Amino acid sequence: MEPLFWPSAGQMPVRNLRRKLQYGQLFWREVGRGQTVIFLHGSWHDGDQWSETLALMGRQYHCLAPDLIGFGESERLQDKTAYSIAMQVKTLAELLDSLRIGSVVLVGHSLGAWVAARYALRYPEQVKGLCVLEPEGFAYTPKRWRRERWLISPLSGLWLAITKPFARKSTPGQTPTWLQNYHWRQLLRRHPAACRLLFQRRRNVLEPEVVGGLANLSMPMVALQGEHAGETSRQLTQTFETAAPRATVKVLPGKDELPTYGAKAIAEFLGHWLPVIDK
Repeated sequence: MEPLFWPSAGQMPVRNLRRKLQYGQLFWREVGRGQTVIFLHGSWHDGDQWSETLALMGRQYHCLAPDLIGFGESERLQDKTAYSIAMQVKTLAELLDSLRIGSVVLVGHSLGAWVAARYALRYPEQVKGLCVLEPEGFAYTPKRWRRERWLISPLSGLWLAITKPFARKSTPGQTPTWLQNYHWRQLLRRHPAACRLLFQRRRNVLEPEVVGGLANLSMPMVALQGEHAGETSRQLTQTFETAAPRATVKVLPGKDELPTYGAKAIAEFLGHWLPVIDK
């Protein structure tokens, strides 16, 4: 256990914890007491993505932000084919059972929203509310990941090395396409678990894990979206709305990546929403 104290006066200490579970050692951040809120990180992040939100909410709620298996300080699987949304759901259930946590509110960004929705479908009696941001996993969209599948391949590294001397210069204020591809490839290589879960599995394995619908769930559900969100973020929210017709959409100040750049707005929304669903 590694206590971590936030510098601002009056904020609760955040504890860094680890526990050995079936699929490996899981690392998570934990703060506060009361109703438990689980924050699940996005595809290219780990639980630290939620640190500012935890600091803002720790006085009122019991908040946990795990690194999913394969991410951050949690253990990586030696067998890459073992990565699945079902495995992440099972690991989260095992953690909550070991901590004797009965009911939770789930808040998930991107890949974390996919895990959260699958968890809600598997354990509806345990989930009191579901909040998603830029949710992945609500449609099978192989064409969307075509560029990423190529960039993560060994051939793309060779191609980038060969074409670097011939890369076109961009106009002032714009990043050259070659450099964009290079940086994106570096990011992908740092997150092998996300690549495996999102686009490196066969269709017959991945498609059954897509969230087909949440119409039968009775808990409150909401999607948060930045008022200046990009087209991809808006499409992800719309796909969630189709799968969850009872859900509402709340527009917050900001663009994409709200957990990173809009933590205060998220905390303020949850501060109003959680007491309502807790009645």
